[in-house]
Amino acid sequence: STQSTWGTALMWWWCVLVSALVGCFGVPLPQDGVLHTMRPVHVNLRPVDSDARSVALHWSYRFAFPDSTPNATHSVDPPAEAAAGVVYEPDDPYLQLHAVSQSAWAVLTASQSERDYYVHCEAVMSRLFKIQNVPSSYSYRMFLDRPNVGRVWSDSFRFFVPPSAEESTALVAYGDMGIWENGVMVAQALSTFLSRTNSSSSSSSSSSSSSSSSSVEQPPASLVLHVGDLGYADGDPVKWDKFAAQVNPYASALPYMALPGNHDDLDGLSWRYNPRPFYRTFRWGRLRVIALNTEEVAGLQRDSAQYQWLVDTLESLEFEQPRPTVVVLGHKTLLTTSTGHGGGNVPLRDLLVPLLIKFKVAAYICGDDHGYERALLVHPESGTHTCLHLLVGSGGARLDDFVPEQPSWSVFRQKSFGFLRILSFATHVSAEFFAVSSPDVPPTVIDSFMISSGGPHSEVKVPVLLVVLSVLIIVSFSVYLFRACLRLSAVPLGRRSLS
Repeated sequence: STQSTWGTALMWWWCVLVSALVGCFGVPLPQDGVLHTMRPVHVNLRPVDSDARSVALHWSYRFAFPDSTPNATHSVDPPAEAAAGVVYEPDDPYLQLHAVSQSAWAVLTASQSERDYYVHCEAVMSRLFKIQNVPSSYSYRMFLDRPNVGRVWSDSFRFFVPPSAEESTALVAYGDMGIWENGVMVAQALSTFLSRTNSSSSSSSSSSSSSSSSSVEQPPASLVLHVGDLGYADGDPVKWDKFAAQVNPYASALPYMALPGNHDDLDGLSWRYNPRPFYRTFRWGRLRVIALNTEEVAGLQRDSAQYQWLVDTLESLEFEQPRPTVVVLGHKTLLTTSTGHGGGNVPLRDLLVPLLIKFKVAAYICGDDHGYERALLVHPESGTHTCLHLLVGSGGARLDDFVPEQPSWSVFRQKSFGFLRILSFATHVSAEFFAVSSPDVPPTVIDSFMISSGGPHSEVKVPVLLVVLSVLIIVSFSVYLFRACLRLSAVPLGRRSLS
């Protein structure tokens, strides 16, 4: 009876504790799960469609249930009592005179598996100030308001304001990372690479802006593109957390755009990195980025809403000034000599290649197959090569082999881990692939090339008609000068002086 009494008492105190936790947060959480609220996970920035002066911010709070096995994650209602947000302000003293500290409340969603409960927060940091051609950074902190606890602050983070349409910029692209040893190696190498800063001179025609610091620092890229297969979580929230720990150092400092891959459960991706419908477009400096969802086959067919959106987006670029260089992203490959998935997705190739070439898309960037390859897309009728196909499934997943023969459209290929960097300038776009072979060896450039808005090129080509007209003008002017000199030489010296 004594054991029964003690058992009843313990059960009663356990019920009191659970009830208290329910009252504090709205869901039954164990004590050790509450400790995770001090540290947000999945902190990442994301570009905002059609608004270069705003950046979307996502972060999550995780509460762990330790003594169980994870199962399929499902959506649940967020706790009604909780509220979250972000406070942000510019780092530049000059900008601080024009932009005071701002805040934004977050939209909350929640997901739950047998092991974990997550509160997902989404906020938009808008009205970001920037000096033209000068990198400008903001600092931000997230907060969580809880009844009977108060406001809990996160650590401070820092990010750079997106470039304007007239500015040169750079971005990094890769896919198929995972949480294995090689994925960790690539993430660490990329984090180190992006943490480097380039000193640039600050110059502005405005005298007031001259009070800004004469030397500012900027990372070697302002945007990270992950073309699918992020952490190979396949619905496991613990794997999502491990992946987030890999990319958080740069995903929290630079806008990080992630596409769905075949190993990304779409609910998990939408809660953490890219909200539905997963396809979107945004201007990034002189680049126009178009991201596709190639994983839902029915959603990318000729009669689908996504296909019509893609056509409308490409057509609208004809009226965009200055005309940007266009890159299209998708997880699935269109054309490759990799043995990973049989040479590319033929139905998708037949659907997209005519559009890419018709609207002068500079490059299609993808993953799915594991390795790096620079290829030329072939028009099915004319046979011309006018669009690059860049396979960058080199983020860390086990590398695939290439077929022994290398056709002419496969310009460069390498069975290597690494990432691609694209640099956009006023007259051209250059790109280089960095191979990562060891945590102790800096990334090495193994392929570099230039592309234009209409496709690959090695030099700036001048239209033939313009050359002919220029030659005719020069010849005509030379003949005119020659005849004028002859007439002048025929006039006597005395008469020339009297005139």
